[in-house]
Amino acid sequence: MLDVSRSEAVGFNLRQLRSAKGLTLDQLATLSELTRGYISLVERGLKTPSVAALLRLAAALDVNVTYLFDPNPTPAASYTLFRRERDAAPAQQGGFDLLALAASRTQKRMEPFLIRPPLKLASRASHAGEEFLFVVSGSLAIKLDGDELLLEKGDCLYFSGETPHWLRSIGRQKAEVLLVVSAVERDGKG
Repeated sequence: MLDVSRSEAVGFNLRQLRSAKGLTLDQLATLSELTRGYISLVERGLKTPSVAALLRLAAALDVNVTYLFDPNPTPAASYTLFRRERDAAPAQQGGFDLLALAASRTQKRMEPFLIRPPLKLASRASHAGEEFLFVVSGSLAIKLDGDELLLEKGDCLYFSGETPHWLRSIGRQKAEVLLVVSAVERDGKG
């Protein structure tokens, strides 16, 4: 549920950081294992990156995902408060509604998101770190390690993000899922 203005800001911040590090689109594509065309679309604000893509880009650029949302965050209190009514703005990325719940928090070891997977099977995702899914409402199917698991409201799943996985909502309404991804530093430490 990242709004378009934030998506454009992510692209602008990505381009600025890539340039500051002296990387070409091709070099960043190689480091992040994403395509040059995809990164170009993100940088121009024409494509909202997936969670997996954000994690890959941040790792390739040796920054926290938060930096892509705000490279100059104000010093944070000892907590980050997210108010749905004030802070949420709906948008879609590949059929997913995506809401970064702690984008303003720096130096964190987890990346929390609220997602609503599409009703059809979403594209495959895999990334460094670990994932925790908690179904807040609705039903969810996840293909993981050769199995298709069905998750209902209140179910949770913890797995390695490196395992290729696909998600989709089941039923007439999109499921609402709390997704927490561990932030992995470039040297592999969490």
